Amino acid sequence: MNGPVPAILLVGILVVAWIAAWVDVRTFKIPNALTLAGAGCGLAAQVAVGGLDGLWTGLAGLGLGLALLLPGYLFKVTGAGDVKLMGAAGAFLGPERVLLALLFTILTAGLMGAFYAVAAWRTQGARGPLRRYGSMLRFFWVTGRPSYVPPAPDEAMGQRLPFAVPIAVGATVAALWPL
Repeated sequence: MNGPVPAILLVGILVVAWIAAWVDVRTFKIPNALTLAGAGCGLAAQVAVGGLDGLWTGLAGLGLGLALLLPGYLFKVTGAGDVKLMGAAGAFLGPERVLLALLFTILTAGLMGAFYAVAAWRTQGARGPLRRYGSMLRFFWVTGRPSYVPPAPDEAMGQRLPFAVPIAVGATVAALWPL
């Protein structure tokens, strides 16, 4: 879909994405009811805007949105709710804009992660991450094989990130971005 996003799609994605972000910040979970209702509303709104072509656009966006975050879920980097939320966003945005949403989601998540790290660094110092990275580097130096030492729960890198917030930012920017 070229041109501005129709109002029904814009309002729909803003409502679904930002409710999910609010819930995720509070509970670190995104309810299935919200993501499934969001996907259904996205498809219905696409049909209202574009008929059968709109349905195909919504389905393509839904499938692509799910596919984009599925590897993150399989590698335990994101949760299943995040995958479903990106799918719902794709139903509203269509395939072109969901790719743009992913780009801005990743950028926002990187900024949030950097903020979390700086905040933790200021309160905890560098002892945790530097010790872990040094241990991994020594193991690699001695054995020639990479290793991974997971962060402690109180370490900056061990903090959970409510990923619905970057998804909401990414979806909002993608919906407002001129194509």
